[in-house]
Amino acid sequence: MNPKTESKKIPNPLYAAAGAGELAYEQLRKLPERVEQLRGRVSELRPAVTDAVTDRVSERSLRADLDKLRDSALRNAQLVAAGAQVAQKQAAAVYSELVARGERIVAGARTEQAKAQLATAKAEIKDAEKTEAKAEADALIAQHVDDPQAPLPSVPAKPTKRTRAAANK
Repeated sequence: MNPKTESKKIPNPLYAAAGAGELAYEQLRKLPERVEQLRGRVSELRPAVTDAVTDRVSERSLRADLDKLRDSALRNAQLVAAGAQVAQKQAAAVYSELVARGERIVAGARTEQAKAQLATAKAEIKDAEKTEAKAEADALIAQHVDDPQAPLPSVPAKPTKRTRAAANK
């Protein structure tokens, strides 16, 4: 099958996986700095949280807070549902970005692979031409040794270059 007519379609999930891998690597490089920031924030907030928890854990406040907690739970459930819809839209957008990023990465890898294959093919063609010319010269020498009176064929001044049209045939 001709490489030009052969079509290899890479599915979007593969592009998304490649893009996600690169994005994960990028984010992991930022992780140590973020951990240090969060450690500092925990040290700052620990005393305030401890005081707030201690204040709220009295028996009187537990019964009064029960009604507030029910209302808060209902409100939070509605907010979570709305947030889930927004998150779903954002996830679809992020997935599309990951697919695009993966396509760029895979296209870059394909380009490098094609360049390597082209260089190998050119080297093989040169080697084949040299081998062919040497075989022709050896045949002429052998023919002349067998029959020294035979006329030698004319040798072209310069070997002809192969054109793209000839190479594709």
